[in-house]
Amino acid sequence: MSDPSSAPVDEVDLDGDPVDVVAAVWAAALGVDAVDPQEGFFDLGATSAMVVDVVRVLRRRWPGLKIVDVFSRPTVAQLAAHLGDG
Repeated sequence: MSDPSSAPVDEVDLDGDPVDVVAAVWAAALGVDAVDPQEGFFDLGATSAMVVDVVRVLRRRWPGLKIVDVFSRPTVAQLAAHLGDG
């Protein structure tokens, strides 16, 4: 049985600029319309469970992404710069 709260995150389009993609995935996970690229994920209300879900989705585009990357780069801008287009 899947978690219905993860459905919007799974539906995010992963094509496009890394900042836009990471912001869209986080916005879906947080249930908000938009995320400030400079705001910390945990300041926005993210939980550890959300990190796991977000990483699972982002790995479809960036297979090398690790959970620790989110903790060491806790904003959209920082994480997107780390991920780049690779």
